[in-house]
Amino acid sequence: MAYHVSADEFERIAAEALESIPPALRAQMDADNLLITIQQDATEDDRGGGIDQRVLGYFQGSSESTFSATGYPKRIVLLQHHIERWSRTREELVDQVHDTVLHEVAHYFGMNHNDIEQTRLHH
Repeated sequence: MAYHVSADEFERIAAEALESIPPALRAQMDADNLLITIQQDATEDDRGGGIDQRVLGYFQGSSESTFSATGYPKRIVLLQHHIERWSRTREELVDQVHDTVLHEVAHYFGMNHNDIEQTRLHH
């Protein structure tokens, strides 16, 4: 049922999703040293922080300055195996990666789940 790709292919799909973000927003993300990380699965620390099998990715950090002690380093984590479990085809996988990247970028820019739900922020 799950659709699997290699780690390299998943990284390429994630890079394409990032390219879909407007250049001005990507420039701000770069200037803020936002890290995009791909993990195969949630770690013990992630699970201790409430990340479970249903979570496809998450933003870690705050919307405060890069120099904030609590907000650095900021990162978006994509959980490859979690996303693959929700995908039956390559097209579904690509769509899910794009949606997850956009969702987590929205959190980076300070949007909450209600804000995101009110927008057309998806692929």
